[in-house]
Amino acid sequence: MTRWWRWGARAAAVLVGLALAVPALAWLASESVIERHYPLLSQDVPVSDKPDVIAHGHHVAKLAGCFGCHGDTLQGRLLPRDGGHFRIHAPNLTRTDFTDEELARAIRDGLKPDGKSLWAMPSESYTYMSVADVAAIVSYIRSLPPRGSIMPPPRFKRADRIAILEGTLEPVAVRLDEGGGSLDLGPRYQGGRYIARSDCSACHGLDLSGTARAPALEAVGHYSLRDFFGLMREGHAPDYHPTPTMHALAHDRFGDFKDYEVMALYDYLSARASALPPR
Repeated sequence: MTRWWRWGARAAAVLVGLALAVPALAWLASESVIERHYPLLSQDVPVSDKPDVIAHGHHVAKLAGCFGCHGDTLQGRLLPRDGGHFRIHAPNLTRTDFTDEELARAIRDGLKPDGKSLWAMPSESYTYMSVADVAAIVSYIRSLPPRGSIMPPPRFKRADRIAILEGTLEPVAVRLDEGGGSLDLGPRYQGGRYIARSDCSACHGLDLSGTARAPALEAVGHYSLRDFFGLMREGHAPDYHPTPTMHALAHDRFGDFKDYEVMALYDYLSARASALPPR
């Protein structure tokens, strides 16, 4: 009887040890992802205080969706839940202590000054953004007076760490490595392709083939130029039926598109739709 009692006690001790060890190992495994350091590549950032550069920076920032995450005055805010987990604050860009180069690296590479990855920053859409456009955004940020408070850093709860281990919550730097690209149709369409990559891919996917949030952009092949202007300016489909997401985007962001930018985007997306095989 004593022998069986000892065996049972040892088995219970093993089970208790496993119950304690498994969460600890999961925490360590997720922490290794959170704390990983990536190479810091130099960035050319010709920041300017010229009004036209600052105005262009505001234009690019608006189209790229910076105000949607960081708030109307870029003071930062708590972002909505991502897939039911992970609450994170977009930082207050008017009070950042990043250097110009560090800001540019955060935009394009999704990295913090210490080489750790950012979270929830859509850098995969901005990684090919031109030096001039990135510098203009930084110039615009530098023109803003400090206001508001500094946002708290991300905190990873148990559910967040499980999502990291499952691969459903990824650091930005990993998403950049996994990212694809939009179809290259040659020099004639590079302007539209550039706009699509910077301003459309966060919702429609890096290859523009659609995501759970937004359809494939082959649909533009069914739009006339007039209809496409209606979509971008007012957010309605060719039958004048409003699409809620595009309606909001048209008024918050895409209404800032210049006519020639809308036409370049339409030319690229139409040619892309014609070049791809039917789904």
